[in-house]
Amino acid sequence: MTYFKNLNQIVESLDTDESTKHDPIKRVFAFDGKHLTANVGIVRDSGNALHTQKQHDEILVIIEGNVDFKVGNEVKRVSPGDLVFIPQNTLHGPMLAEGQRFAALSVFAPYFDRSKSNIEWDRDRT
Repeated sequence: MTYFKNLNQIVESLDTDESTKHDPIKRVFAFDGKHLTANVGIVRDSGNALHTQKQHDEILVIIEGNVDFKVGNEVKRVSPGDLVFIPQNTLHGPMLAEGQRFAALSVFAPYFDRSKSNIEWDRDRT
C-alpha cells in the first residue's frame, strides 16, 4: 500500500472501481483504514446522482466542477475547494446540467465495505 496519491491523477485516470461501474458516480477507492475509507467520486454525465448512505457519515472536498449540490433539503452551488458534510441517511449528490463535470474526494466513516450494498440510489426507488 502506498501512503501518497495525487488527486489530479486519480481524476484523470478514470480507473474506477469495478463495484461502481454501473453507478451514476464512478469511484476510485484511494485508501481504506480500520475506521474510514477515502475515495474520489467522478461524475461525467448529467442526470440523477442523488443517493443515501444509511450507515456512513461523509465529508467531501470538491476537486472539479461548479455544480449545484444537494444535502437534505438544501441546495448550494459548490466549486473546487469547498467542503461538504453529509450526515448518514441523508439524501445528497451533485445535480449536473448537460456538459458539466464533477469530482470530489469523499471520506466515509465508518469503513466503507465494498462487499455490502452501502448506497441507495434515488433513481432506483419505487
